[in-house]
Order: sequence, then structure tokens, then C-alpha cells
Amino acid sequence: MFQLQNIYKTFPSNGARALEGADFEAERGGIHAVFGENGAGKSTLMQILAGFRQADSGKIIIDGQPRRFSSPADALSLGISMVRQRPAICPSLRVWEACALGAEARRGPFLRRRASRDMVSRLSLEWGFDLPVEAPAETLNAAGRQQAAVLAALLRNARLLIFDEATAILNSEESEKFFALLGRLDASGLTIVIISHKLDETLAVAGRATILRRGRTVAALDRSEFSAEKIIPLMFGGEYEAARAGSLAVQTGAGEQKRSGRQGAATLQALLRAENLSAADAAYPVIHSVDIALHGGTVYGLAGVRESGTETLMLTLAGFLRPSAGRVLMGEAALESGTLYFRGNGGAYLGVDGGLFIAAWDKELSIRDNLVIHAHRRFPHRYRPLAGLGLLDVSRLRGWVLSMMRGADIDGPSGARAGTLSGGMLQRLLVARELAENSSVIIMSEPGWGLDSRRRGDLFGLLRDAADSGKAVLLFLSDLNDLVEVSDEIFVMCRGRVTLTLTKDMMDGKDSRSSIRRRINAAMSGAASQ
Repeated sequence: MFQLQNIYKTFPSNGARALEGADFEAERGGIHAVFGENGAGKSTLMQILAGFRQADSGKIIIDGQPRRFSSPADALSLGISMVRQRPAICPSLRVWEACALGAEARRGPFLRRRASRDMVSRLSLEWGFDLPVEAPAETLNAAGRQQAAVLAALLRNARLLIFDEATAILNSEESEKFFALLGRLDASGLTIVIISHKLDETLAVAGRATILRRGRTVAALDRSEFSAEKIIPLMFGGEYEAARAGSLAVQTGAGEQKRSGRQGAATLQALLRAENLSAADAAYPVIHSVDIALHGGTVYGLAGVRESGTETLMLTLAGFLRPSAGRVLMGEAALESGTLYFRGNGGAYLGVDGGLFIAAWDKELSIRDNLVIHAHRRFPHRYRPLAGLGLLDVSRLRGWVLSMMRGADIDGPSGARAGTLSGGMLQRLLVARELAENSSVIIMSEPGWGLDSRRRGDLFGLLRDAADSGKAVLLFLSDLNDLVEVSDEIFVMCRGRVTLTLTKDMMDGKDSRSSIRRRINAAMSGAASQ
């Protein structure tokens, strides 16, 4: 049995108390869910069990014995491993090397490289991963990185696997494969813990659930007690009605009313166009001859598996990747390569990948520095000679940062490290940062990542407001329910091309949401064309 008793945790950098006497208990075997709104302490509690963080006080008890973990290695020695929201991987290694790192086959002091590679390859095939073990680790997509992290844990004889928001950035097909994997892991006798905001899909597989609210454990439920109507009030407490009002239409049943009441009117001139756009970068899937136009007053959805080129298209539109053919225009101006041209012509962008040069944030920087990365240009010093030297009006900038934090419901000093925030809190800040830009075109990939149902509802309401004010919004969402609800039009990609465009007339027509999702899934798999 795995137990956490009366756990307290405060982050000294900002004084925020993440846990206040939280408890957790998981029997051997089975799937256990952990629910709670953003900042409830879910990830922090599980990070303590996995050795990534140390509690201020409280007990860790494994199989009846008190334990103390000072590092993930201590937890791993007892078979406890955590697959984090964005699994870290060594980019300079091959896949098999990254998986076996620290657990290689040896003969005395010498590494047995071939035996280590065969060990990883055999285990990958045994679990149905079929990972490209000889490929550079940096070429793995989100699902591949997750599989590599699971494989690394299995190589180390994990008994308890903790998944933190595992399906947040997986598309529907990848999510189905993930839950099939959970079934196999469960059948093998492992204990599985899932931290998630997605109630329906998690409740379908879990046998027990723990609910946290504001750092405290408020309930531990068996499967017979499961229902969204019972769990959501436990998560939000007195804020339950606000949570219901902010939930997406797919959860509250108000979708058709919201869609029919939209006020935005599409502008005649496209704010952004891709003309015969192709891109071929070694790190991303190729796109071919893409033609799309984004008009103001419209929320556009983008659907497709990552191998179809959705990420490549968004990065190329935002200036991160150079087109190999065709061009991108904002208004009548053809964009030169580079993100500064995109932003300088009225573009805002938020990606989901925290790696390389497209990093949306730096956890080592302060909250303030992450917020002002683009906004600082708007606060030149009021004394013109000093402004000419590039100096900023620190007082106005500080006031703006504090107002952004209040708007995103973030407490604490702005000088605290961004890494002290929960994933959901940080995502709220990043979305707020991009929406604060003086933009005409907003491009976002998985903006609801890490957000609970109430926050996602708030987010999509803000994006709807942005479109109604005349902006063009392009969203990639792996959750097709969310994508269909929030989008006016949808582009579907397959094998690097746009294979289906669902226009406003189609989206607002007689087709049900389920039939629209079926059409999208068919087009994503190549079974339908425009």
C-alpha cells in the first residue's frame, strides 16, 4: 500500500501553501484518479510521493513502513515512478539510450550497448509501443515521449506509475492508445495513478478517486460512488455554480444556444493568408501546398494528428519555420521569416511545446520576466531621452504585471520563479499574456492544457470575445469535443495537406455535433476529402 498522511508543503519563494494536511492512499493494483481544480495541489502531492519534492511535514508510508525521499531515485528504488506533464528526454541520445540511461546492461564496470539496445527494443515491442529505438530522442512526438518515459520506468521495475495530465496534449487516437496501455499495465498488476481534469475519460477507467481542494483532501471515493455531479462540487466547493456556468457547452448542454448567439462578423479582407504554403524542416512533419485564409470575427479550429503537419503549419504561420514554397501574408504584406515580423504585424502565438526555441516560458525566470517578454515594448520611459536609450518605465510595467496576475487569479510576488507555479496557473498567465498583445491574429496550440473545466470555459469565452471584437483566432485542440464547440470553421489536415474544410454553414447546419466529429475523424485518417 502507498500512503501519504497529513502532508504540508509551502513554497518559500512566494509563500504559497500548496498542501495543508493532504492525505492519499492507493492499494496495490488498480487505477486511482486524483482530481482538483488548478492549484488544488494534485501535482505537488504526487511529486512528493515520487520524490521530486520534499514535504514540510507529514508521513510517507510504503507497505506499512515510514519512508523519506530526498530524490526521485529514492522513490524509484521502491518502484515509484512519475510520468510528468511534459516528459523530459535527453535530445542528444538515441531513443534506446534515453530509455536505458542509468539502467543499462553491464558486465562488471563495462556497459553492454547491444544488450541494452535489445532490452529496450524487446520491451517496447512487448508493450506494443514499437518505438523507433535507433532514432534521435528529440524526434519523438508527445505520445512517443510519453511511451519512452513509461518504458524507462518499466525497465526499472516500477510498481506504481503516476501520470500527470497524460492526455492533455494527445489527440483522440493517441488518447485511445494511452487508455489501452493503462488497461495492459493494470492487468499486469501495476498500481496506476492518474492526475487529470478530464472527468469523463478518467472515471471510465479508474476504480478509486481522491479529490483535493485548496491543498486539502476532501474525499476518497470508490467506483460505485463516481459521478461528475458528485465530484465537481467537491472540487470547487462554493464556487460550483461558477464552475458550471463557465464549463464548456459540451458539458453543460448549452452549446446550440451559445453558437446561435454569436455576434462576430467576418471581415471581407483576410487578416492572414497562406498561399500554396509548403514547409520541410527536419524536426517537423512536412506540409504541402496549404491554402487557408483567416478573417476577423471568426474562431478557426485546426484538427489532425501531429504527424499530419498541424504543428508545422502553426509554426510556419507564426514565423518560427521558413516556408520551402509559397508565402504567408498578413493583410497585403508578405511576412518575412522570423517571429518578430509576425508579432510586428499584429500576431500573437502560444505553442504547447516547451522545448527548443519555441519555448513559451522559462521556469527559471521570474513570473514578471515571463510576462513582459513581449509587453516591455509598450512601456518606454516617460522621459524621452531615457526612452531613447531603451530604458523602461518600471513603475507602469510593475503595475501592469500585478494586474495581469490578479486577472489570472495568481497570488504571490511577481519576482518568484515561474517554476513554482502549477501547470494550470502558468498556462493561465501565458494565455493572458498573449491576449494582452495588440494583435489582430491569435494562434494558439492547446491553450486549455492543464486547465480545469471552469478555467477552460473562461478561456474559450475570452477567445470568443477576441473574435467578436474583430480578431481572427486559430486554435489547435486535440479534444474534438472542445474543438467543435468553440470553432466557427475547422480545417482538417492529413499527410501534410488540408483535406477538409468545414465552413460556418456546415457547422451551423443540420448536422449534429457527433456527425461533425465523425467527418473530422474520417478526414484525419485519410478516409474523406474536401
